[in-house]
Amino acid sequence: MLFRASSIVLLLLCSGFLLGIKPVNYTLAALLVVWTVVSIRGMVSMRSQVFGRVYWRGGGERKTVALTFDDGPHAPYTAQVLDVLKAHGVSATFFVIGANLKANPELARRIHAEGHEFGNHTYSHPWMFRMLFNSIKEDIVLCQDEIERVAGVRPRFFRQPIGMNNPSVMKVIDEMGMVMVGWQVRAYDAVRVDKADIVTRILGGVKPGGIILLHDGCDGKAPCDRAATVLALSEIIPALKASGYEFVKVSELIGVENRQGPCALR
Repeated sequence: MLFRASSIVLLLLCSGFLLGIKPVNYTLAALLVVWTVVSIRGMVSMRSQVFGRVYWRGGGERKTVALTFDDGPHAPYTAQVLDVLKAHGVSATFFVIGANLKANPELARRIHAEGHEFGNHTYSHPWMFRMLFNSIKEDIVLCQDEIERVAGVRPRFFRQPIGMNNPSVMKVIDEMGMVMVGWQVRAYDAVRVDKADIVTRILGGVKPGGIILLHDGCDGKAPCDRAATVLALSEIIPALKASGYEFVKVSELIGVENRQGPCALR
């Protein structure tokens, strides 16, 4: 809403500038700078509400957190993550890539059977700034279809690949009755391979109500090694529990049902 309103104002001022209304010039320049800064902030921050509502934490100061995993399911790491979660009695939310799910249906069924929940992370993990509006929607729907085919559910939660948002994606998921889920702290474990770095970043950055982002798989465009994430998870969970934190799924943390309703458009 903020992005749309500021864009309309900017368009009106541009019209005044083209009509030669001199007082508009300075106002236009100032607003253009503000609009650019706000737009960049909206693109690079998955906490920003510029393009629409993004859930990145729960409300209140209760010591609860939600573990989320991107880019799976992927062998052998998703199974190892599930083993760690099961050993500690923790539920999580898995933002799956449709193509990976199709290649590893047994892992997806295990995620569902063990009480975790799914989120949509697109079918092909594309760089969405390069995609047309209809192509974005098609990729999201393909992932929804694959999740439903394998696990029998159509999640409402969506997370943008690459961690960069844009208004086209927000419009698509809004039309589909879905919601954007960001994060409060991430480990950059898609590029980090050191267990200690991952542990330090998560434990040092997490706050009550936070959504934690880790990776149990890859997008297929680079070599995949999530062994450090698995090892780090075995330290992160007991450390946070010892500090009084309780682990819940994203749906429980933010109080939003994770099931796509009949308003969804194909």
